[in-house]
Amino acid sequence: MLVPAADEDTRKVQTAVAGSPATDHPVYLPMDAVEYDRFIREYPAREFYCGTLLGGCGKKLSARKYRDKKCHFAHVASGSCRRVSTNEASADHLYIGRAVAAWLKEQKYGHVQPRYKQKGKQDLRDFVDIRYLHREERRERLVRVQLARKSKSEWEEIDTHLREQWAGIEWLFGPDSMLANWEIDRRGYALRIQCRPAGITRIVEVGVQYPNTPIDWVPLTECHMTAHGIRFPGHEPVARGLAPLGRRNPPPASRPLPTPKAVQRAGHSNESRPQESSPPPVAVSRAGEPDRQPSPADPQPRRVDTDASAVPGTASGDGEGTSALHSLPVPGSLQEIQAHHDKEVTEGMTLLLDHLDRVGDELHLDQIQTVLRDLAVRERTMWRGPDPEARKRVRAWQAHAEMLLARPTFQEICACADTIRPLLSVAARTVRPVTWAELGIRLDGGLPALQPEDKVAVLVEVDRATRPDRPLLSALVAARGRRVHPLYAQVLDHLDRAVPRPPDAQAAWEADLRRHWKSPGTHYAVRRVDASWA
Repeated sequence: MLVPAADEDTRKVQTAVAGSPATDHPVYLPMDAVEYDRFIREYPAREFYCGTLLGGCGKKLSARKYRDKKCHFAHVASGSCRRVSTNEASADHLYIGRAVAAWLKEQKYGHVQPRYKQKGKQDLRDFVDIRYLHREERRERLVRVQLARKSKSEWEEIDTHLREQWAGIEWLFGPDSMLANWEIDRRGYALRIQCRPAGITRIVEVGVQYPNTPIDWVPLTECHMTAHGIRFPGHEPVARGLAPLGRRNPPPASRPLPTPKAVQRAGHSNESRPQESSPPPVAVSRAGEPDRQPSPADPQPRRVDTDASAVPGTASGDGEGTSALHSLPVPGSLQEIQAHHDKEVTEGMTLLLDHLDRVGDELHLDQIQTVLRDLAVRERTMWRGPDPEARKRVRAWQAHAEMLLARPTFQEICACADTIRPLLSVAARTVRPVTWAELGIRLDGGLPALQPEDKVAVLVEVDRATRPDRPLLSALVAARGRRVHPLYAQVLDHLDRAVPRPPDAQAAWEADLRRHWKSPGTHYAVRRVDASWA
């Protein structure tokens, strides 16, 4: 039954659950219209819900297809929904829970059960627990996937409690948990987990983070659970846990942006495009594959709608359906068809690039990569490619993403903290806050491009040795206009300092600056005090 447009809610949602409101079966709707057709074929029943395990209202969602803006889910019935997170990563806790549970079952472990619902006021995306039973043990073990941020003291208290409750515990830290650095201090390495888009789904990857090497991400299915913990390819068990097999990971900056396999299969060189001497096709297909039927893994080619019922003034079955195509305003020559198609694609690319130019500096790497993948798919459908100006803008954002992809290692974060700590000590004497941009200028451009969570990690290392009775040097890093930096609250939280309420953040920060003014002098460690993790 069709729902009147007046009853529909226009909330834009990128993730949902399939089957029923309470299921943990997540679905991800790609933003590009090309991928939409593949997605909808995978779910012909179209039973999508704003799932309760996503923090949603449980009501039905409809999948919307657009050519001029991103495809998304929308609530079918009007009403209030208190779901906070709706972007492509909002269902990652469900993808991770299902993937880890299936991975353990594949290895014949028993009593495998993921748990998403947390007690008290904790958010559904704070952590995921997957319990399982080892073959030769009577007590169950636990895999704790920590996704939300916690302070060091909170994490240590939770870790102690869990080790008393379970026969064994394996910690996996998500991209934003910020606890991996404390685990590295204690254990020498940390196990990381993330999701990345792959066509119409998201795949789960894991990696080992050492202090001095970048993370080498591998699919979860390539690893094995043992009685002593997770074993990764390319790493060997040692007395304290894991160590790399004498090989260095490739530099992250040289790695290409991750591209879904379906997109890779759909991408062809210019030689595979139809030549201009070919007759104008009704359906734009790839040359060299005239008899190939599109598979569910391939994006559908752009077609001119030949449904007679879709043509105004023409009814299906009245004998005129075969001539309906000729009534459409289609350009007459192949060159005009190509130019018309390229113009449509260019307009869509311009909208995406304008969006990046407006808010790109506030986006995380995965969000920028999503837009770049969308641009790449659109570019591959063009006959003559984008104009030089659009190509220049795309290349600039690709270079920016590659720079962000070179995430600093823990050792590099500590080195960066050691570099800026003296500058902040000088600023503390004059009580003159500085911005990140000013720090980069004072270091002659030696400050690397950092994602928000890496900036927090650097500032945490700056103040790791600051006495509890002293104000943080991190307070000297301000936003423009002498305002409290939005990351300052996270630094306070990680260092077990009191975090003011958002309305009081500015006043509390100014009070910290006054504390520097009242107690001038050098009271800070010049170098970071390394905790032993051997």
